[in-house]
Amino acid sequence: MSAMLSPADVLTTIARSLVAMQRYSTVEDALNGMAVSEVRRKVTAYQRRIRALERKHGADFEAFSTRLQGRATPEEEDDWLSWRSALRMLADWERAYEGLRSGRARN
Repeated sequence: MSAMLSPADVLTTIARSLVAMQRYSTVEDALNGMAVSEVRRKVTAYQRRIRALERKHGADFEAFSTRLQGRATPEEEDDWLSWRSALRMLADWERAYEGLRSGRARN
């Protein structure tokens, strides 16, 4: 039975493989590339979720919020919570992306 690898070990192994295949010049470049790719994937996913809610309700979040005051159905409340969460997560992932791009990854 093999020992469990830590997440850092797994990522380093993948990065070394990418360097060996000449996809990146260094392990650090490969790790950064993988991180940027994942963060961009998250940003895209939250943008899609937000656009879907905008289409569904024919409004942006602020207009939808105003329309719901005092008369929201349970489904609308669920959408509102999902939408608010997606907006917050999008902002967080966009900050992470900017941190990676500027060379100072944030925790």
